[in-house]
Amino acid sequence: MRVQGYWADLPSPSFADLPAQTVAVLPLGATEQHGPHLPLSVDSDLIDAVAARMLAALSPDQSVLVLPTLTITKSDEHLDYPGTLTLSPETFLAVVRETGACVARAGVERLVLFNGHGGNAALLQVAARELRRAHVMIVAVCSWGAFAGWQDHFEPEAYAHDIHAGDSETSAMLALRPDRVEMNKAQNFTAPMKGWGQSVPGLGLGGSPVNPGWLAQDLHPSGACGNASAATAEKGAALLDSAGRNFALFLAEFARFDHRGQQP
Repeated sequence: MRVQGYWADLPSPSFADLPAQTVAVLPLGATEQHGPHLPLSVDSDLIDAVAARMLAALSPDQSVLVLPTLTITKSDEHLDYPGTLTLSPETFLAVVRETGACVARAGVERLVLFNGHGGNAALLQVAARELRRAHVMIVAVCSWGAFAGWQDHFEPEAYAHDIHAGDSETSAMLALRPDRVEMNKAQNFTAPMKGWGQSVPGLGLGGSPVNPGWLAQDLHPSGACGNASAATAEKGAALLDSAGRNFALFLAEFARFDHRGQQP
C-alpha cells in the first residue's frame, strides 16, 4: 500500500501498514520580516507551495507523507524588525529532534528536513546527525531553492546575492499570493557582500571561505537583500513548479538510499 499526502490526514491505525520506503517530509518555514513589501509568512507560504507541487508530481509508486509545517523557527537575526517570531536555537533544535523521534516511533525510517528559511540551516544539520545517532534514521537536509530551476531566469551573480525578500522570493509570492505583495514598496535592496570581500578577501556569505555572523540590518536597513523591483509572477511560477517537480524526483531516489554502516 503506497501513501501520498499529509501525515496529519491519516488515522492512527494506518501507520501500522506503511511501506518500508515511506519518506516523511518536514517543511520548515518561518514567521519573520521580509522587507517593506512582503508579509511575515513568506517562508512558510513558499515551502508549503513547493510541498504541494511535489505531492502532485509524485509517481504512483512513491510513498511520501508531509508533516505539519513548522511556521515559527529560528529567526533571531530578524528580531529588530517588528512582527518577527522566533524560537531560541535550543528550543528549535529540541522541536526538530522530538518531531523526528515521533516519526521514528511511527515506524518511518526516512526523514527529509525541507527548509524554507536560511537561518535554520546550521541547526538542521545538527538535528539530522542527532536523529541518525539516536534513532538509526536516514535523514537529509535540503532547501526548496536548491531544487528550483533558476538558471533560465536569473543571472548567477545576481541570484547568489538575492538573499532575502529580493527578486526570487518576491517573484514566487507574486505567483502564489499576489494579494500579499506591495510592489509599490519593492526596491533594489542593494547587497553589501561584494564590499565585504573587497575589504577582507574571502569574506562573504554562502559559498565564501569565511562567513561572518550577521543580522538582517547588516544586509540592508530595510531588512531585505536583492532586487525585488525586478520580480515577476512568471519567474516565480517557474521557480515553484520546477522545485516541486525536482523535489519529487529526488524523493524517489532518497526512498532507496541507505548509507547506514555497520554498528561498531
